Amino acid sequence: MKIGRMGLMLALAAPFLAAQAIPARPEQLTFAPLAFTPPLAAAHQARLANGMAAFLHPDPAGVPLVRIAVQFRGGAYLDPRGKEGLAALFGQVLRSGGTRGMAAEDLDRRLDFLGATLWSHSGPTSGELALEVLEKDLPEGLAMFLDVLTHPAFRQDRLDLALKGARRAMERRNDDADSIAAYQSAFLLNGPGHFTTAFSTKRSLDAITRADLEAFHGRLLHPGNLVVTVTGRFERASMLALLDRTLGSLCPGPAALPSPPVPAPAPVRKPGLYVVDKDLPQSLVQLELPGLRRLDPDWPAALVMNQVLGGGGFTARLTKKIRSDEGLTYGIYAGFDEGAHWKGDWTCSFQTRNAAVPYALRLTLAELERMRREPVPAAELRTIKDGLIQSFPSQWSDPQAVVRFFAEETLKGWPLDYFRDFRARIEAVTAEDVQRAARTYLNLDQLVVLVVGKAAEAEAGEPRDHPGRLKDVLPLPLTRLPLRNAMTMEPGP
Repeated sequence: MKIGRMGLMLALAAPFLAAQAIPARPEQLTFAPLAFTPPLAAAHQARLANGMAAFLHPDPAGVPLVRIAVQFRGGAYLDPRGKEGLAALFGQVLRSGGTRGMAAEDLDRRLDFLGATLWSHSGPTSGELALEVLEKDLPEGLAMFLDVLTHPAFRQDRLDLALKGARRAMERRNDDADSIAAYQSAFLLNGPGHFTTAFSTKRSLDAITRADLEAFHGRLLHPGNLVVTVTGRFERASMLALLDRTLGSLCPGPAALPSPPVPAPAPVRKPGLYVVDKDLPQSLVQLELPGLRRLDPDWPAALVMNQVLGGGGFTARLTKKIRSDEGLTYGIYAGFDEGAHWKGDWTCSFQTRNAAVPYALRLTLAELERMRREPVPAAELRTIKDGLIQSFPSQWSDPQAVVRFFAEETLKGWPLDYFRDFRARIEAVTAEDVQRAARTYLNLDQLVVLVVGKAAEAEAGEPRDHPGRLKDVLPLPLTRLPLRNAMTMEPGP
C-alpha cells in the first residue's frame, strides 16, 4: 500500500519535476500565472413568477443532497421601540416553534427521521431559513420548509425557552472583554439613538409576546424581501419549475411590507481614549477610525494598505512588531468594514497585559505613522498584493458560498459582479496609492481608542520597563466609561 501511494505521488509530481529543477530554497520555486475568473451572477440568477430573486448552482453529478435557503431583508433594525430583541427571537422560534399544522415535536422527529436539517436565524439587518435534505426526500423536505416559512406557529413554550436563553445570555454581558467592548464601541461610534445601540433588556424581553412574532412574520413575508438560493444535485430547469410552483406563488399578505433601507447613524463620535474598568487578567484594546464603502474608488488601495499594516497575518507589520518582536499579544488584527449600509470603520484590536497597554498602544500608533510617512517598499507591496490576488479564488470554491454571496449582495444592494475585475484592481495599486490611503484613513486625530481591563494598571503602564502613562500616548482626552447594567443597559455608577 505504501509503495503504491509513493508511486502515485511520484507519478503526479513527475511533470513538475521534469519541468523545473529542484531549487535550493522554497521561495525560488516558480509557478505559472493563476488563471481565474469569478463566477458571473447571470449564470446563476433567476427571477420567480412573483418577482422573488433566486440563485441556483446545480451539480447533477454531485452527492445526493439539496440545500435550499431563503434569506430575508429585515432584522433587529425593525425591532419596535420597547421590544428590542424581537427579531433575534423571531429567528430562533421560526424554526423551533413548529407550524400551525405540525407540532414542534413532530417536526423535529420527522426531520431527524429523514436525516434533514432545518434552521433559522435573524441578525441585525437580515436573516435566513435553510434546509438541507437528501435528494430523494426533497418533496417532503420542501413541503416542511414552506410550512415553516409561511405558517409558523411560534408556540408559546418554545418562545418561553428562547426567552429564558436570551435572559441568561444577557446576564453574561459583562463577563468578558469582547462582549463589553462590543456594546461600548457601539455607543461610542453610533450614539444612543441608533438601532445598533438599541440592545435588548429584561424589560424589552418581558414585553415580547407571541403576537409580536406573528406580526413581525406577517410584515416580512413579502416576495420583495426574500432571496432564495439552491445548491446540490438537481437539474436547473426542473428546480426552477418547482420553485415557481412553491415559493414563486407566494403573495404578500395584508400586513406585508417591503423592508425599508437600513438607517445610518448620526455623526456622534468624539475622538478620545476611553477606559472601562473590569477585573480581567488582560486588557482588550480597540482602535476605531472612520473608513469608507467598498464602492469607493479608494477601496483597493485602502485594502492593500490595511493588509500591509494589520490584515495580512504573519506578514503584517503590526503582527511582526507587537506579537513576534515584542511578545505583547497572541494576535493583533486590523480591517475595514465594507460599509454595506453606511461608511464602514477601520478597526484594529488586540489583547495584552493590563500594564502593557500604553507601551503596546505606542508601538501600534508608531506603525500607523510609519504607514503615513513612508512608501511601502516594492518587495513588501508585491508580497501583500500576491497574497490578496492568489487567495481570492478560494472564496468561490464552494457552490453554497457562490450563491450565498450573490444573495447577500442582492439584499445589501451591491452590484452583483463587483468582484469580476477585483484582482486587476489590486494589481494596479501602487506604493503611492497605499501611502495616499494611509494619509487619508489613518488620521490619528480621529481615533477612538477603547480599553477594557484593569483601569488603574492600564492607565499607569510599566514605569520601570516602558515608562509612559496611557493619557500621554495621544493628545486626546481620556475618559472612564462605566460598565452598563447587564439587564437594563443603563450606565452604572
